[in-house]
Amino acid sequence: MNLIDPKIVLDKKEGVVEIKNYINKLKIVKELYTLGNNTANNICQLVGISLPTVNLLLADLLEENIVVKEGRGQSQGGRKPDLYGLAPNSFFILGIDLSRYGAKAAIYNTKNERVTKVKTVKVTLNNDPSTLDEIYDFSMEVIASSGIPEDRVIAVGISMPGLVDGAAGINHTHLKSGKKPLKDQLESKFQRKVFIENDARAKTLAEFRFGNNHGQKNVLGIFVDWGIGLGIIIDGKLYRGYSGFAGEFSHSPLFDAKEISCSCGKRGCLESVASGGAVVRLAKEAIHLDKDSILARLSEGKEENIDPSVVVDAATAGDQRAISILSDVGLDLGRGIAILIQLFNPELIILGGAIAEANQYITTPIQQALNIYSMAKLREKTAIELSQLGKEVGLRGAIAIVNEHIFEDTINSY
Repeated sequence: MNLIDPKIVLDKKEGVVEIKNYINKLKIVKELYTLGNNTANNICQLVGISLPTVNLLLADLLEENIVVKEGRGQSQGGRKPDLYGLAPNSFFILGIDLSRYGAKAAIYNTKNERVTKVKTVKVTLNNDPSTLDEIYDFSMEVIASSGIPEDRVIAVGISMPGLVDGAAGINHTHLKSGKKPLKDQLESKFQRKVFIENDARAKTLAEFRFGNNHGQKNVLGIFVDWGIGLGIIIDGKLYRGYSGFAGEFSHSPLFDAKEISCSCGKRGCLESVASGGAVVRLAKEAIHLDKDSILARLSEGKEENIDPSVVVDAATAGDQRAISILSDVGLDLGRGIAILIQLFNPELIILGGAIAEANQYITTPIQQALNIYSMAKLREKTAIELSQLGKEVGLRGAIAIVNEHIFEDTINSY
């Protein structure tokens, strides 16, 4: 019986005691994987089993090289207790970060540390069955080139754009081919557990779990790339909503901008005026007006395929039109954020994505808008910080989703 295989199905013939011990071991492994190293006393409280039983199971896990001792914990008046943690190489997770036009992948160990280089490939998200084959082939190449035994990579986490119902395993926007849910199709290919989630929610969970959030439990993550994604943490838990789509804030029609259509088909949505797509649209207009600007020079030869990061680069180089674009976008984005503050009263708002890399060129106008549109009593208690995880946040988000759900199917079945 392979303890760390999350797709295992236990045979009732194994015996009640053996199955119970197996499930309790799995609970210990999950707690150590999710929360990090801990003492036997704390583990027994988290898992809900007696301390003598926890000590016996930890002894087995130590012998199986799944758990290791990691020093001593805080003393409560007597001998300092042993700290137990997962052996870093006892199992591995493949993280995949999908965007509309590409994929990144890397492998992480039980300490949520990346142990391979990040590899990328161009792939267009659509509803063609061959797209799943491309993603699978690329992923297996990453595993094969890592030198890690394939059976030690026990699960796959995927962060992806679109209307994603992570619990049902469906992306209602992309990769809809076939009658089976996307999660089931991927698990058939990978022959291991696969967990999927909307990219903004996954990134927010990653920032909450792996970033420096100072212990806040009510956190919003706003990620501004081509679109605007929102993740919501309430009382320390990721909030998905009834149908799994909570956070589609970017498609709220907040502006009287009838001439600007949104990707969702409506007009006046926040995304149409405050996203990376809006930045690019304004940049093209600015280049047309001033072909000698820094922005125009940085965009030379790729005017039809400008990336939002080019505008950020131009602003940091002192281009006044680029700075003005980010200021306008920041003011509109701040107006939307003001509504979120009124609704959720969060402790912390994390800004991430390509546009957030503009730093003060985007945060200053956001703060100006908050001063205008949000109530002072709510605004002054909400901290706004930039992403701690940078360009790896999508991959870390994929790992965070696995971190949250791994083993739960087996545990909850018995």
